[in-house]
Amino acid sequence: MIPEDAARVPIGNRGFLYGDGCFETIRIHRGAPFRLEAHFARLRSALEVLRIEPPWGFEDLRQGARKVVEANGVVEGLARITVVAGERPTTRGMATITSRALPEIPSQPALHVAASIRRMSGPMSQVKSIARGAEAVALREAEAEGAFDAILLNEKGRVVETTARNVFLVSDGSLQTPPIYEGALPGITRSAVLEIAARAKIRAREMFVSLDRLRGADEVFLSGSGVGVLSITSVDGRRMEAPGPATRTIQDGYATMLDAEAKW
Repeated sequence: MIPEDAARVPIGNRGFLYGDGCFETIRIHRGAPFRLEAHFARLRSALEVLRIEPPWGFEDLRQGARKVVEANGVVEGLARITVVAGERPTTRGMATITSRALPEIPSQPALHVAASIRRMSGPMSQVKSIARGAEAVALREAEAEGAFDAILLNEKGRVVETTARNVFLVSDGSLQTPPIYEGALPGITRSAVLEIAARAKIRAREMFVSLDRLRGADEVFLSGSGVGVLSITSVDGRRMEAPGPATRTIQDGYATMLDAEAKW
């Protein structure tokens, strides 16, 4: 445990040099993590794809995260576990655990469709990689347009996700989200949303989402550890109901789920 401004990595660190690593951002609610085991399962899968040997076991990561959260007095916020490769590709990696506040959300969150970046489907799209150059460019593009986040399209021109969150829309009386094989990250909050929809008897489908369908949706919201279930007010200037009835139902269900499932 050291102060953030005292933390250092070697100049030869592969995360610093090449973005060779992955991370998990975990929602902390009432001082405890939401669905920590699901985050560990996704982290384990990502490390297998990247062929990085973690320096600690997952129980060590749990205890480390708890120490950081408690030392920083985090009640509502985020914990991040970052694992990067060693200084040589075949050596054991290194890990850091940090915490931070929840992100600031504008009163009228808007989305902009990124023109400069495409999300490629495949095994690497299932990894929450620390190599975020493409996402950073798309986010800068969105911010230049006055938007909160950027929609990313895949190589087929279909909607995948935003720079850091999964996307849902309500259209034709159903809840829709792009499937994982289109390039979307298997989000922890995304899974929770689909469970909530099933309990609420909201018809939900994982399906191809065209740009026209997104822009013409009745409701759009994002899901993610930092934002929870965030209603979107417009996409590329086209306004929509925010929050609509389906979004409000999902938001209420998520709040209940957070209370029930945030635990160490």
